[in-house]
Amino acid sequence: MKKIIICFIIFLLVIFILVCYMNYKDNNYVNLLKNNIISNTDIKEINYINNYDSYYIIADNENIYLVDNNYELILKKDISLVHPNNNNYDIIYKNKTLMYFNNYIKRNVLINEYYDINTYKLIDRVFVGGTLDE
Repeated sequence: MKKIIICFIIFLLVIFILVCYMNYKDNNYVNLLKNNIISNTDIKEINYINNYDSYYIIADNENIYLVDNNYELILKKDISLVHPNNNNYDIIYKNKTLMYFNNYIKRNVLINEYYDINTYKLIDRVFVGGTLDE
């Protein structure tokens, strides 16, 4: 019985160490990404960053920037023209437009929602893996 308890504690310890390691690697990736963008562009402060479909969407206190993988500025939008992100959705670039993106699972169906970045109104809702009969 004592061996089982010791094995269980070691197992929990290994799981804890792996979770901490993954978190550490993720934080390093984000910091490396920020440093690369700061060193290769004119952007000097980053409050938000999202990598989506070969683009980086970056926000500072004044603007939202769209930068490609070669660190070339594609789009710059004044943040005062953007609706506040009340629900903390990701910002993406799709169909040549910046928009908010939310996804969630409801009754085993993945639902992707796209919101207009200026008005926060729903643009499109895509059901992946089925339909919802409401």
